Amino acid sequence: MGYAQDSSIANTANTHDSFNIAVASDWGCKGDAEQTANNIQSHDPDLVIAGGDLSYKGSAACWMDIIAPFKDKTTISMGDHDYDDTTGGKTGAINDYLKPLGMTNTYYSFNLHNVHFVAIDPYVAYGPNSPQYRFVVNDLANAYNDPNIDWIFVIEHIPLYTSPSKHPADSTIRDVFHPLFDKYNVDLVFSGDNHNYQRTYPLIYNPSDSSAPIISKKDHSNYKDDKDGVIYLISGAAGRSHYDITQQAPFVAKQDDTQFGFLNIHVKSDKALVGTFYANERNPNYNPISDTNQRGNIVDQFTISKLTTVGSRS
Repeated sequence: MGYAQDSSIANTANTHDSFNIAVASDWGCKGDAEQTANNIQSHDPDLVIAGGDLSYKGSAACWMDIIAPFKDKTTISMGDHDYDDTTGGKTGAINDYLKPLGMTNTYYSFNLHNVHFVAIDPYVAYGPNSPQYRFVVNDLANAYNDPNIDWIFVIEHIPLYTSPSKHPADSTIRDVFHPLFDKYNVDLVFSGDNHNYQRTYPLIYNPSDSSAPIISKKDHSNYKDDKDGVIYLISGAAGRSHYDITQQAPFVAKQDDTQFGFLNIHVKSDKALVGTFYANERNPNYNPISDTNQRGNIVDQFTISKLTTVGSRS
């Protein structure tokens, strides 16, 4: 992987052109995962984030074959199946997944232009007295105070918030980290585990009942100069299977449990970004004449614009 696993990588903020980040979790090694890989490759992202539950096999070999066209620009976060299914458990997972990608640790951070990324491993101790927690606190504080960083993204497999589906939200990790995300103005959190796509409104932690977060702005797709609230995204539709969503949570702006595909984050040079979930398949009702939806495969799209001066994240 071409990205250092710490915050020392040189910043190139304000000198870059726009760039793309692809995010997909819960892959498997069958045809739908191959189609997702082809879909990602067609958009030529600068970075691919595979957010856990990758091969579902005793080794990572089949998944590594699928991502071969963009392996050198892929980073991962760990899912439960990467530990539980891999021969040799944690040691096997590190040998099979991390080492081939040039990675050394399951929680880490790096910068890409004006974006700071931090990956959290929910299967390694993360309580307030743990090394991982101390790492995350220090890392977020440094990114928050870095005038060259405009965006902070978190990668973490288990959903902190979700509409009702196979896996419930994890209140323990939510209560530990969401207050930190609010404090340090994290913009986006990428999760998986539920095999579907979900995007929340910008959410503020609710200490009275963390399962009922405070919605800072109830706009479905366009957020301008908003300083409060974290958007949580589940992009678990890379190909393994689909998990039904039984209803829509009040804090979820958009959801889909029918399409495989990936989330693309287009970071623009004007302190704005566009998030798009691209399905692998075209909508059967797509009309190329009247429909402005490119190839008819956009399931969700949202924009965030920051109008504050560089470095002003407060």
